[in-house]
Amino acid sequence: MTDALNSTFSPLVTVVEGVKPHLWWLVLLGVAGGVGWVAGWVWWLRRARTALRSRTVVDLVPSRDFDPSAEEIGRHAARLARVPAAAGWIPRRASGVRMRHWSDGGRLATRLEGPAQSAGLLRLPSFPDVEVLEAGRTGGAVRPVRFAGFAPLAKDREEKP
Repeated sequence: MTDALNSTFSPLVTVVEGVKPHLWWLVLLGVAGGVGWVAGWVWWLRRARTALRSRTVVDLVPSRDFDPSAEEIGRHAARLARVPAAAGWIPRRASGVRMRHWSDGGRLATRLEGPAQSAGLLRLPSFPDVEVLEAGRTGGAVRPVRFAGFAPLAKDREEKP
């Protein structure tokens, strides 16, 4: 039985015996690789934060007789889908486009917020009856939505008839 185990693990024992004198190099290499990975991860996080702080904001305000066709809406959606690719080599969480809608004098307006590298693509007019206004750059602050005077709903609230 022991002869069978020795013959089975013989190559493994040979490798372990051969590696023992150089074990400290392998440990050093592993530590250096771990430090390099952590340094790259921290660099990537800082790059994302920098990209999120320097985003471009563009407002799209439609005219009174704005009535887009399906083709125009499709072109606009395709243009927005190209924004992350136009932004270049930045982290994925910083390359997306945020759309916010609000009412401006009874008209539905849209605010587009995207990476600074793709500002030119965001500023292109998508519709003939829409005014494109440069709103500047954001400071990375996202304001939470709060409803004054209303208590939050309980999550486990059951509706009773």
